[in-house]
Amino acid sequence: MKIKPIEGGKEIAQEVERHKIKRLTQEDILNAALKHGDSIVVVAQRLLDTRLAEQLEQGGVAAAIPYCQPENYEEVQALQDKFGAFAHRTAGRLRNPQNRMDDAAGPRLAHYAKGTIEGPIVTQELDNNELLYTSPIYVRNETCLNCHGTVGKEVAVADYELIKQKYPQDRAINFREGDLQGIWTIRFDKKELVAFLNDQPKKSRRPR
Repeated sequence: MKIKPIEGGKEIAQEVERHKIKRLTQEDILNAALKHGDSIVVVAQRLLDTRLAEQLEQGGVAAAIPYCQPENYEEVQALQDKFGAFAHRTAGRLRNPQNRMDDAAGPRLAHYAKGTIEGPIVTQELDNNELLYTSPIYVRNETCLNCHGTVGKEVAVADYELIKQKYPQDRAINFREGDLQGIWTIRFDKKELVAFLNDQPKKSRRPR
């Protein structure tokens, strides 16, 4: 007796195959963290450049100050949630105290400053549950210098008074174009990243 094929059987098989757990090597996972870390940074920097330029044109430095936190943009937060990541920016000369560096960021920043590391890298953290991505942040253009250049030159005195009102402990000035300003650190939850790579639903979210 000829058995009729199950209706929608091809689609069901494709769906089963799509959700089949992949055998990922450590190298696969590290490469994925590097790729998705890069995508978070690229989107964040592009949105930052666009929004700062818009705000500077519309309302000057006073209007731009609240937008210099790209890690908090809705689009960037969505990517973090998608990949199981937590993005943070830090520097040796801080403006926003919330961007203070942790124990892992300090040595990475020192390596970038010395030139022993130049581009984005990813490493496995000691607890084996987290991957650490870092990427350098450079002063790219005149837009950055409006708030991070030399006071009385690129930074208007009146504008710097506004900055100091919001950030009394500010040290993020006297930069020149091309200077290393800080680094991005993106921590990937290894289990959540693997779940994303296998197209599996996330069971829980770690606290931010």
